[in-house]
Amino acid sequence: MSEEAKNSNQTSGLEYKIVAGALGALATFVVQKLIKSGWKQITGQEPPDPNDPDASAIAAVTWVAASAVGVSVVQMLVQRFAAKRYRSLGH
Repeated sequence: MSEEAKNSNQTSGLEYKIVAGALGALATFVVQKLIKSGWKQITGQEPPDPNDPDASAIAAVTWVAASAVGVSVVQMLVQRFAAKRYRSLGH
């Protein structure tokens, strides 16, 4: 069996999905709070509502990009961490 097939089988189990999902949800919550806090420290303002037509388009796009990148990176790191831990436990 190829290494890719082994990794696919290892990360398709229900136990893995539950643990990775829970870790992902927690990490997403934390990183959103950190990004919001960082935005406030840098700009001195609350993050803009991207749907508010009165909000600056540049600020809204910057906020959405910062949020998306932050959450995406954390999700990828959580998935990698969970897969490595799951594999190290012999699954």
